[in-house]
Amino acid sequence: MKWQRPVLNSWRWTIEEVFKILKKEGYNIEASELEYASSVKKLSILIMEVVIKLFLMRLSYAEPEQELSADSCFTEQEQEFLDHQIVRLEGKTQKQKNPYQAKDLKRYLWAIVRLGGWKGYESKRHPGITTLWIGMKYFKASIQGWDIHRDVSTR
Repeated sequence: MKWQRPVLNSWRWTIEEVFKILKKEGYNIEASELEYASSVKKLSILIMEVVIKLFLMRLSYAEPEQELSADSCFTEQEQEFLDHQIVRLEGKTQKQKNPYQAKDLKRYLWAIVRLGGWKGYESKRHPGITTLWIGMKYFKASIQGWDIHRDVSTR
């Protein structure tokens, strides 16, 4: 039965990362002040959509040879916005440039983790789930502002 232990440990850390996003380091679901279990359940389901996207993004980074489509996590409009952000987030040196091609999830993930505080150096360790979540939070706030700007500027 020793062969099952590593599998259980990997699942345990995955569950711990989900709890991070649900609790204090993420959405802080315990402070939601929802009274009914059905309301907490609905909120949890909405949060799990974000969790699935975060894990898809992390899988993309963990498996560099595997290309995942950016459409699996981002709409066309979000990809367009992130393309503008990439220009702003890239550094002056070649090591701080986004090395990924368009339509690859890693290209847009690079921008998300930069928004989350990652410095952009491949020599450093890969960004964790908390960095991804922080980056997604900033991304969602930024894209709302961008949507408002586009809506107002076309009137």
